[in-house]
Amino acid sequence: SLVTRQGKRSINGLSLSLGDNKVSGDLALDDRFLPLGTVALDLPDISPLAALALEEANGDVRGTIAFSNDGGAPAVVVDATSGSISRGDLAAKTIAVNALVANYLKAPAISGTIKADTVTSGTTIISGIDVDLTRDGDWTGFSGGATVKDIPATAEGRVKIADGTTSVEIASGDATIRGIKAAIAQPSTLSIANGTASIEKLMLDVGGGSVTVSGTAGPTLDLAAEFSALPAALANDFSSGLDAAGSLGGTAKVTGPSAAPNIRFNAQLSGAETSQTRQAGLGPLTFDAAGSYSSAGGIAIDHAMLAGNKISGKAAGTINPNGASDFALDLASTGPSLPMALGSTESPINLELQALSVEVAGQGMQPKLDISAVLPSAATSLAKVEGLTLALHSDAFDLKGRTGPISGTVTADKIGLDNPTIAPLIAGRITAKVAGSLATDTIVIDSGSLTGDALNTGFNGRVSLADGAIDLNLRADAASAALPAAARGVLAERTELSAALKRDANGNVTANAIRLVSGALTADGQASLADNKLAADIKGALADISLLSGDAKGAIAFALNAQGSSTAPDLSLTVDSDRLSVAEREITGLRLTATGKADAANPAANVQLSGNVAGQALQGSAVLATSDGKRAINGLLLSLGKNRISGDLALDNAFVPSGTVALDLPDIGPLAALALEKAEGDVRGTIVFSKTRDAPDVAIKASTASITRGDLSAKTVTIDARIA
Repeated sequence: SLVTRQGKRSINGLSLSLGDNKVSGDLALDDRFLPLGTVALDLPDISPLAALALEEANGDVRGTIAFSNDGGAPAVVVDATSGSISRGDLAAKTIAVNALVANYLKAPAISGTIKADTVTSGTTIISGIDVDLTRDGDWTGFSGGATVKDIPATAEGRVKIADGTTSVEIASGDATIRGIKAAIAQPSTLSIANGTASIEKLMLDVGGGSVTVSGTAGPTLDLAAEFSALPAALANDFSSGLDAAGSLGGTAKVTGPSAAPNIRFNAQLSGAETSQTRQAGLGPLTFDAAGSYSSAGGIAIDHAMLAGNKISGKAAGTINPNGASDFALDLASTGPSLPMALGSTESPINLELQALSVEVAGQGMQPKLDISAVLPSAATSLAKVEGLTLALHSDAFDLKGRTGPISGTVTADKIGLDNPTIAPLIAGRITAKVAGSLATDTIVIDSGSLTGDALNTGFNGRVSLADGAIDLNLRADAASAALPAAARGVLAERTELSAALKRDANGNVTANAIRLVSGALTADGQASLADNKLAADIKGALADISLLSGDAKGAIAFALNAQGSSTAPDLSLTVDSDRLSVAEREITGLRLTATGKADAANPAANVQLSGNVAGQALQGSAVLATSDGKRAINGLLLSLGKNRISGDLALDNAFVPSGTVALDLPDIGPLAALALEKAEGDVRGTIVFSKTRDAPDVAIKASTASITRGDLSAKTVTIDARIA
C-alpha cells in the first residue's frame, strides 16, 4: 500500500506472487518519488510473469534490488543470479550480476561484476563471460573477456551515457581468430548517437601489420580503412596447404547505405608466394590493384598489375552480374616461355606457358566468355606435346554456376608418344574441336572432331559429372598406312571405324554398333564389360583373299564370340569359305572352329579344321588341355589326302613345347594351297621339341626327294639339325 505520514511517502508490504514466484519489499519515496529500499526477487519460473507482460520467456531469477540516494543522485544495486533464462532465440546460462548503477536517470555509471557461462543468440555462442565494472565519475570502466564463436577476446576501457550519446574509450583489447591475434594498437574512442557510431582512428595490430579504421557506421556508412604490412601468411589458417608469404598494404573506403554499400580499394601485395606458385616456379610476385565494388555495379577494376621475374600480367574492366560486364585479363611470360611444374611426383605435368588471355563481355549473369592460351610445350610421363594453342568460347556462360554453351579448339604442332601403335596415327599437326554445353552435372558434346595427317575422327554425346556415366558416338577415318603393319595387307588406303560407346554409373562399359570397313574387309558387332563379365560378338568378311596372296581367289567369313568372366572368358572363333582357288587348286567347304577358355592359369581349347582341297578330304584337330597344373596339346592331327602331320606336345608355364611332331607329306601342293602358297614336292621326318638346362631345343630330321617353290627347287635333300 502507498502511505503518506508526516509528509513522507512509502510503499509498504509490496508483494506480488504468481505460483511459486514472489516479489516483495518495502520502499520509501522521496519528494521526487524516487524509491529507497530493497525489493527481493524469488522467481523459480518467470514464464507466468512474462505472460502477464504479453511476452514469452523462460528461466529463473533470484536476488535483490536495492534503491538508494548517493549525494542526491539515485542509485541502485542489483545482486541477482539465474541458472538459465531465455527469450526467443536469446538464451543464457549460469548468470551472476552484482552491480551498482549510480545516477541511473541522468548519467548512469555502473560498477561491479557480470558473469555468465554462456549466452546464445541464434547460431552465435558467447562463453566464459567475465566482466568487471568500475565507477569513474560519470564513466563506467570495464575490463574482462569472453569467447565469441570460439574466438577468445578481451577488452579494457570505459563507457559513458549522457544526453542520448554513448561514448566509449577503448584502452586495450585483443582477439585471437584461428591463431591470428588482433590487438588494439593505441587508445581509441567511438561514440553512438541516433543509431550511428562514430569511430575516431581505431588502430589494430594484426599479425605484426596494422589496420586503421575511421568514420561513421549506421544506416549510412562513411568508413575509411588503411592497412599496412599485413602478412599474407594470415590467410594460411583459413586455407589448408596455401602456405602464403608476402606483405599487403593499401586503403579502402566504404560509403552509402549499409544494406548496399559502395567499396573503393587500392591494394598492393609484395613478395607474394603460395605453395602453388612455388610449385610452378614463379618466384616472388608483386600485385597492385585499384577498383570498386557495389551490389548494383559489381566489381570494377581500374587497374590490376602482376609482376615477377618470370611472369607479368594486367587486368581491367567490370564484372557485373546485374548489368553490363567488360573485363579482360592477360598473362605473359617475361622470357620465351614460363616453365611450370604441376601434378604430383607420381604423375608430373610440366608446362611452358607463353601467354594466357581471358575476356568477359555482355549482360547479366551469362556474359560472353573467351579464353585463349599459348603453350610451347606440355609434358606428362606418357607424352609430350609441342606448339600447343587453345581457344575456348561461350556466347552466354554462367560464371557463378559455371554452366552454358561452350566451344573450343586445341591445336598441337607435334605429339610425342612412346607407343608404336598409336604414334603414327597422331603424327604431324593435330587439331581438336568441340562444341556443346556445360551443365551443373553434365557435359553435352553436340559435335567434336580430331584431325591430323593420318586421322580424322568425329564424336558426340554426353558425360555425367555426377556419376561418371558416358554416352558417346564415335566415327574414325584413318590412313591404313598408319595402322600396324600386320593388318595393312588386307586394308584399303583408308580404314573407317564407328561405334556407340556407353559407360554407366557403376563402371559397366558397352560398345554397340561397332563397324569396321576398309576395302574388302568388313566387320560388325558389339561388346560389353559389366559386373566383371565380358560379352563380345564380332562377325566379318574378307571379300578378296588375293590381298593375302596373289595366287589366291575367293572370300572368307569369320566370327568371334566371347562370354564369361573378364579374366577367363569362353571363346569361340569360326572361319568359313564356300570356295577358294589357290595355285589352280580349288578349296571348298573350308571351316575352322576354335573353342576354349582364355584362362591364364588353366587354358583350354579345341580346334577343328575341315574341308576339301582339289578333291582331297581335309581334316584337322588339336586339343589344348590343363590337368594338375600341366598343359598339353593332345591329338594334334592334320590330314589332307595322303599327307599327315601328327603328334602330342607338353607345354611349360611359358608355353614352350616338349614332344614330337611327325611329318608324312608325300604331296605338299594341297597343303601349300591351304596356306595360300604355291609349292610342289614331298617331306617326311620328325620335329622334336625339348629343353636343355631350361633352354628350348628343336631337333629336325627330314628328307625330300624333290621340292619346288617358285623358281627355287631342290632334289634329294636330307636335314638333320638341332637348333638350341
